[in-house]
Amino acid sequence: MTEINARKVLIVDDNADQARPLALILRHSGYDAQFVESGEAAIQRLRDQVPGLLIVDLMMPGMTGIDVLREIRHDPRTRTVPVVIYSACSDEKEMARARHEGANDYWVKVAMRIDEIRLRVEQYFTTGAGASLAVH
Repeated sequence: MTEINARKVLIVDDNADQARPLALILRHSGYDAQFVESGEAAIQRLRDQVPGLLIVDLMMPGMTGIDVLREIRHDPRTRTVPVVIYSACSDEKEMARARHEGANDYWVKVAMRIDEIRLRVEQYFTTGAGASLAVH
């Protein structure tokens, strides 16, 4: 049986040095933030527990962020979970591709301040904001 946790955030990033601080920021803001280091690990985790928000790196070995997004959007249990692509890549083609595949938002890592990350995550949990793709 799938457990859905509205205050849970799953971060998917092959770089633990970037995922760990993001998870800590979100934990200090009251979220149950966890991270996994591959798309395959994310899909495995989603079999048992569906978070209220996924933050997925675009460029990962094996399953890319787009591959993970496709899997999430094709699974009836996770189809409506908000997914943010969080990447160092600010290429317009990649942003458009993420939009086409169903990303709710696209954040460029170097352009996001800690307070902005907290605000954007909170919007997903309180108002459902971010339902359409915005680039930050």
